[in-house]
Amino acid sequence: MLTRMTEHASYPCPLCRATATLDGPCPGCGRAPDPDAAAVLAYDAQITALAPQVEQARSAYESLAGQLTRLRQDREVYASRVRMAVAREHPAHQPTLLTLPPTTSSRPPAAGTVPPTAGTLPPVGRQPESSPRTVQNLLFVLGGLLLGIAAIVFTAVAWATFDVVGRALILGVLTIGVLAVPPLVRRRALTATAETFAALGLLLVVLDGYAVWYVNLGGVADHWDPGFYAGAVATFTALLGYGYARVVGTSATRFGALLAAQPALPLFFLESSADVAGWSVVFTAVALGDLLLYQVLTGPATAPTATGEPAAGASAPDTARPVAADDPQRDMAAEAVPVDEPSSDEPSVAAAAVPRQPAQEPVTAGSVLPSGAAPAQPVGDLPGRAGLRVLAVLAYLAMLGVGGLLALIAWLLGTDPDTAVTGSLALLAAAGVLAAGLWQAGKGASGGFALPTAGGVVTVALAAALARPALVQWPNHWLLVMAGAAALVAMLVVVLGGPLAARWSGVRAGLAGGAALALSVPALCAAGWALGAGWQSVLDATPWWAAEPARFDGSYGWLLPVSLALVAVAAWLLAGPPGPAAVRAYVAAGAVLLLPLTMPGHPALTPWAALACDLVAAAVALAVALLLRRHIVLWGVVAGLLAGHALLAGAGSPVLSAWALGGVVLLGLAAAGIGWRSALVPDGGTRTAAGSGTVSTASALHGVRVLGGVSGAVALALLPPAVHSVVAAAGVDEPWSRRALLIAAVLTPLWVFLSPARLRDYAVIGGLAGALWALPGGLPAQDSAAVYAALCTLALALVAMQARWVRAETPAQIVLALTLLMCAEALHLIFIAPLSWLDRIWAGDPVGTGLSAYPSDRLPWAYAVALLLLAPAVAAWFRRGGGRLMAVSGGVVAGVAGLAALAAAQAPWPTVSAVQLVLGAGLLVLVALRPYGALTLAGGLFGTLLTVAGLAGTLAEKWSTITGLALVSVTLAAIAVGGRTRPARTAGWLAGAAAKVLLAVAIGEAAELSFEVIAYLVLGVAAIVLGLAYAPFAREQRAAAEAAAHAAALVALSLCHGDVRSIALVLALWGVAVGLTVLAAPRPQRVPRAAAAALAEAIAWCAILGANGVGLLEAYTLPVALLALAVGWYAARARPDLSSWLYAGPALVAALLPSLAGALTDESGTPLRRLLLGLGALAVTVFGSVRRLQAPVVLGGGVLLVLALHELVLVLASGLLPTWVPIAVGGAVLLALAITYERSRRDVARLRGAIGRMR
Repeated sequence: MLTRMTEHASYPCPLCRATATLDGPCPGCGRAPDPDAAAVLAYDAQITALAPQVEQARSAYESLAGQLTRLRQDREVYASRVRMAVAREHPAHQPTLLTLPPTTSSRPPAAGTVPPTAGTLPPVGRQPESSPRTVQNLLFVLGGLLLGIAAIVFTAVAWATFDVVGRALILGVLTIGVLAVPPLVRRRALTATAETFAALGLLLVVLDGYAVWYVNLGGVADHWDPGFYAGAVATFTALLGYGYARVVGTSATRFGALLAAQPALPLFFLESSADVAGWSVVFTAVALGDLLLYQVLTGPATAPTATGEPAAGASAPDTARPVAADDPQRDMAAEAVPVDEPSSDEPSVAAAAVPRQPAQEPVTAGSVLPSGAAPAQPVGDLPGRAGLRVLAVLAYLAMLGVGGLLALIAWLLGTDPDTAVTGSLALLAAAGVLAAGLWQAGKGASGGFALPTAGGVVTVALAAALARPALVQWPNHWLLVMAGAAALVAMLVVVLGGPLAARWSGVRAGLAGGAALALSVPALCAAGWALGAGWQSVLDATPWWAAEPARFDGSYGWLLPVSLALVAVAAWLLAGPPGPAAVRAYVAAGAVLLLPLTMPGHPALTPWAALACDLVAAAVALAVALLLRRHIVLWGVVAGLLAGHALLAGAGSPVLSAWALGGVVLLGLAAAGIGWRSALVPDGGTRTAAGSGTVSTASALHGVRVLGGVSGAVALALLPPAVHSVVAAAGVDEPWSRRALLIAAVLTPLWVFLSPARLRDYAVIGGLAGALWALPGGLPAQDSAAVYAALCTLALALVAMQARWVRAETPAQIVLALTLLMCAEALHLIFIAPLSWLDRIWAGDPVGTGLSAYPSDRLPWAYAVALLLLAPAVAAWFRRGGGRLMAVSGGVVAGVAGLAALAAAQAPWPTVSAVQLVLGAGLLVLVALRPYGALTLAGGLFGTLLTVAGLAGTLAEKWSTITGLALVSVTLAAIAVGGRTRPARTAGWLAGAAAKVLLAVAIGEAAELSFEVIAYLVLGVAAIVLGLAYAPFAREQRAAAEAAAHAAALVALSLCHGDVRSIALVLALWGVAVGLTVLAAPRPQRVPRAAAAALAEAIAWCAILGANGVGLLEAYTLPVALLALAVGWYAARARPDLSSWLYAGPALVAALLPSLAGALTDESGTPLRRLLLGLGALAVTVFGSVRRLQAPVVLGGGVLLVLALHELVLVLASGLLPTWVPIAVGGAVLLALAITYERSRRDVARLRGAIGRMR
């Protein structure tokens, strides 16, 4: 695709979005041609053309997949019918050979089908839960365990019952008898029985040995050591088990022999005086024997027959006979090799009991086997050979684990040269056996990692063995000893690695890895010590500019630098070819980084030592990066770390700090100069570096430019503190040196402007960091921190103007926030302090500017200056929005600075508040007339802040308060009518209503009217707003206006202060007002408005009744019910489909339920209320029945039923009803329930029978 693009292909520039081509730079920003951006557009065109084709292919695929799924479902339906027919035609346990061809796909059939396994039938009847083989094996295991436990109990407990001859005869006969069983039963093909008795016989041999020791037969216990005797018994048991396995061919005795051989050698040395290293060698020797056994088992071998002779895999004896289904030879063959059995008790075919062999046909009825002998195992696979290999590996790992742990303990506990040497040799022996095991594992197909691991183990063990004796001999030189041993091993790997790699591939990698691991221990120790030395040199420089480091005492610690250099040289040589070239670079970089930290010593040779070493090493790192142009990032990081340490180590005095900062700045400027010269060189071509292959010149030049740019940025960032240190080192007083730092930081934008264009981005970063030094810190008492922060903000903004990315303005914005925090006193006085007049409304006598209701200090002029300095910085941020936006943003900040200046000049009250109020109102009107956006939102918030603060400042006097509220009301009215956006107009209506309510309250309070009169004034305001809501110009904001009117009415209601008559009058008037809105409201809103008006009138009616002391319940509920019924009737006319529960239910509930509650709880027992309520409920029920209305019938009937039950209770309580009536009623109820239950049971029985008769 890229090859088809021409140089005239156009694309949008990623930076400025201007249209650019590949034949020249971008016309908007001058950026070089970008083939990648052009390729993006080309690929977009191809994607657009290819997407419809992909959709078509997907649709075709989904259609075919659906057809395939339906075909599979149909096929499974017919296949299931065939299986069911076959299952019905054959007996339950007779196998069938019917097999339907499987589907061509390997995926499972569609959902909803249950296909059985191919070649099998659905299970008929209850299937056995265990196979015969499982039951047989379980019985053998349980029987064997029981016999073994019996033998142990007989030997340990019942032994004292017989004499010596009897004991020997019993155990001997029992052992011989048990061991004689396996050869006999194997002839009958009872392999499992033979294995069980062989294992028991081997256990009896061990018990015989215990019995011989226990009875001291032949004076064994008197002349033999217990450990040596136990070892002899273990050895005899192992030899006997192996020989028995060779003769008889049982597998259990092979396992027993291997297990018995494990403790034999350690038991022989149990009574010896061997130390930890000796015991390690013993266990390691056992592990070596296990490894040799594993190697023998992995080699070719033949399996013995029942007579002990090896059977050839290709020949068979002449005598043969057929194997029938019920012949014992068939069972013998089944026991020889485990096979997959059918789930039924009877085998389906004779071939299921014959072991499967890959290269032969399966044996069926009519096949021949040797007469009187077991079938031969395949060549190279003895009975249990795989299990023996697994057991040998486990034994090897266990013995080697114990031996290795003991060797490690001996190596660690060696406190003298002899024990150190023996421990090292034991460790080498264990490592050698482990390496041999890994070597053996590496011969297989899955041992790709084993050979390298073996080499690594040997290398690490050799390094440890070489280091331990020397550590014991020279404990104070431990680091040098460890480094020397590891370096010696690394040299051996370098010398011998090539020849070994030529013979065994992968060995050199393991050797190198082990040597690297051995080097890592002294390397990490030396690195940690070096970092500690570097940190100590930093601590010697504290407190900064007043440090008193310890003087040199004549002792220089040379071990650390020598050890570090030795490790670095060895690692550098070890990392040579064929390893990656980058490893050597990292090793060299680490050495250059750490060696300067160790060379000054502690106490340092001179206070200048750490600084000089760091600067020289940083210069070397920069030179390597810029001249060799290899691994530029790595060497640049090293140079940066060394420069940072030089700055910290040189902060002990002004002079050292000046040299440190000056040196770092000079290094950065020099690197920036080289990078600037590299920026003038055109990219292209390649060059060849020694040992590193071909390198792109363009990549190298780019790396040099980046390093130069970063170095220049660091130089610019450190230039202000360098000037500060130089001025302080010259003996100038602290205030002026601090001011010199401020001047240098403020001049940072100039150095950024003078930087080369290709390094401008890096210069911007350095300039931003350098400008931050203007932040206040440790200022003189006469200087203002706010002015310093404002200058820092201005410098950051000027630097950000020269950047090409927007995020460069983030530091300036953060510092702006900090500056505003420092100007918090002025901002509080201007915007927050006027709110204190809310606690002293109309208190009068404002002092000074009157911004605060309480006396306050005079505002310093520094805050006004700081805020004024922020104006150009804020204007610079909005430069992308045009000159108007810059002017507005800067003007807002300048306006705040002007308010601060008026406050600092002590302008008389209400000058500042009036200015705030006028500016805020004007800004709100201006914002309301503009389209909605982020700028208008911010302007609206700021205008609101000014308006609220100015209005709060006018609360000192009555006339100023009324004037301010009037101005705000007019402003908000203009916004509500002439606002350009709907949110602005809505806010105007809501806030304007609130302002008008406050104005009415203020006028009433100023005229000293009562609260009831003020409530009527506020209600009049609410009525005016409600009426204006239906004006043509308020159509879109009608909801907001009505909400404001209702809120004002609530305020009027709250001003009644609990006077019931005033509350009732306000509610009645407002209900009338709301009812009038029904005439102009849309049809869907008329019913809710009528309901609201009726509710207000009902509450007013109830309030008037309560004020006059009316106690009759129906006097409250019936009028309310009538109003609710009128509203419901009106709603039913508007909506004929409306349910009676909605338009009549509330009225009926209000009329009936309160009276019902009164009738039930009336203690006087007057029946008139109950009679009238019953008549009313009856009328409602009859009316609902005639008109077929649900709510009247249910509610009226319910009330009648409750009243009837109440009368019944009264009659029962009076004793007028016989006692048998309740019992009869209860019996009738229970009888009805019983009949209903019987019918339900009959229906359930019928349903069950009907379902059972279905097919």
